Amino acid sequence: MQSVEKMSQLSNREKEVLHCIIQGLTNSAIARKLYVTEHTVKFHCKNIYSKLSVKNRVELICIAKVQG
Repeated sequence: MQSVEKMSQLSNREKEVLHCIIQGLTNSAIARKLYVTEHTVKFHCKNIYSKLSVKNRVELICIAKVQG
């Protein structure tokens, strides 16, 4: 499946978390910004990694940057 198609599978909240990750925010900073717990951020990150078939933030950022 193409990366663009995979990106469209993300929920709105997962897209918000992804945007924060691209900005270089830590999980705790993302949690504060989105008014959720750090556990919730980790849950969203796990889902994002799974949906986009990546193993870590570096791969995630590379894919997201390529997709624009």
